[in-house]
Amino acid sequence: MFEPIVTIRDLSLFLPGDASQRLVLHHIDWQVARGRHCALLGPNGSGKSTLLRLLRGELWPARGHIWWHTAEGREQSPLAGRAMTALVSPGQQENYQRQAWDLTGLDLLLTGFDDTPLVYSDGGAQALARREAAVRMAGRLEAEGLLDRAMHTLSQGQLRLLLLGRALLRAPALLLLDECTDGLDARYREIFFDVLEEHASRCTVIMTAHRPGQIPPWCEERHYVSEGRLYSVPPKQAGQEASDEETDTEQGLTITAEEAGQVEAVRPLLNLENVTVFIDRQEVLHNVTWSMHQGEHWRISGANGSGKSTLLRLLAGDEFAAAGGTLERWLPRQGGAVDTLAEVRKGIRLVSDLSQALYGYSLTAHDMVCTGFDNSIGVYRKFSTAEKAEALRRMREMFPEESEAGIEVLGRQSIRRLSTGQLRRLFLARALVGEPDILLLDEPCSGLDAQSRARYLNLLDLLAARGLPMVFVSHHGEDAPLCINREAHMEDGRLRVMV
Repeated sequence: MFEPIVTIRDLSLFLPGDASQRLVLHHIDWQVARGRHCALLGPNGSGKSTLLRLLRGELWPARGHIWWHTAEGREQSPLAGRAMTALVSPGQQENYQRQAWDLTGLDLLLTGFDDTPLVYSDGGAQALARREAAVRMAGRLEAEGLLDRAMHTLSQGQLRLLLLGRALLRAPALLLLDECTDGLDARYREIFFDVLEEHASRCTVIMTAHRPGQIPPWCEERHYVSEGRLYSVPPKQAGQEASDEETDTEQGLTITAEEAGQVEAVRPLLNLENVTVFIDRQEVLHNVTWSMHQGEHWRISGANGSGKSTLLRLLAGDEFAAAGGTLERWLPRQGGAVDTLAEVRKGIRLVSDLSQALYGYSLTAHDMVCTGFDNSIGVYRKFSTAEKAEALRRMREMFPEESEAGIEVLGRQSIRRLSTGQLRRLFLARALVGEPDILLLDEPCSGLDAQSRARYLNLLDLLAARGLPMVFVSHHGEDAPLCINREAHMEDGRLRVMV
């Protein structure tokens, strides 16, 4: 008989700051058993991340009860939840990136002991012991080389790996993992699961996942979340005619070479000659020579930290080439050769975890999509009726399962109250308004459930068929859209074109 670690009884809640007090979890009954590792499954926006935050003690019920079973007895204070749990989530990672604190990889690990955002230890024997433990954890994660790195220079996968180490150093009784392997390459995923399995005998793991391969075999229990309700068996999805596995591979679009416009223009859209990029005086890209023409749709592969995201940020105008290299952009919708950052940002759109994390404004979903017209972070002008209508049209493309009324409701919601998967689709809608010349996609399917991935990739193929060139980065080969016709591999900051 397993002893309880958390007990939830007839609990419902709404998110803080929601004046409408719309419930996002409904009548939850769950007794989390110590040692019973569980996977929470369900579509984007169903309430999985909210449920993890409840277990963590970050949210409080509108009605019903939650108790944490501690060594001293049963507690209702959320402080008890904070004391006995550790959470690793996209939201946590985005907060670290948004705040841009001056932390090294070692500092980040050390914050795990007291579960604080920054290091407050003033030295002494305890500080030395903690430092030694953090260095050992980095060694186990094969991340020793990240200890002295500034946090903002880490790739998405490197930061995610250190956040796991941070959580494990805390030795929590309950470890909460929200889509934690998204953004990790194959090697990092292997390390992640190996280290996680070593600690699974000492804590209880509850994890969310949209891919079956992200659930380790020792995580045997399953619970399902749908429309804010918790089930012990899969709820019947109205109108769902295919399983997740079938939907995940179903694209439903045949693209001809003529439709895709695969006739190379004489002048490349992007042309790089011996480009080197430094970040914090560290050479991240080395003498990259590469070009992209109309009709080309590139997939760039490579390990975490190899320089893929830096390359995309360079193309988007967020990083700059060092002296000695040249980067030319020819964007037809912007009049041809572009020289100003404003023209670059209008013609080249980047969708990435980092760009999503840095968008700290609490806007409505509709306003956030409208900011894509200027590619700005925040609203600085009034949008025209035509612009607002185009933004809604792009939202409908990204959420075909929603009714007109549903899109209107979604458009009025704050982006701070949406799931990671919903935000991912909205940021693609934002990138598409204003008809860009080039689309850059950095792990765009992370956080998406199987059906949402299929819809997302199908839309990318449709966009390619309409003549929108794209550069696509993903660690999952199955995530590449069918339109991909050119490939390159990044390794240690050097780009090699695959013939």
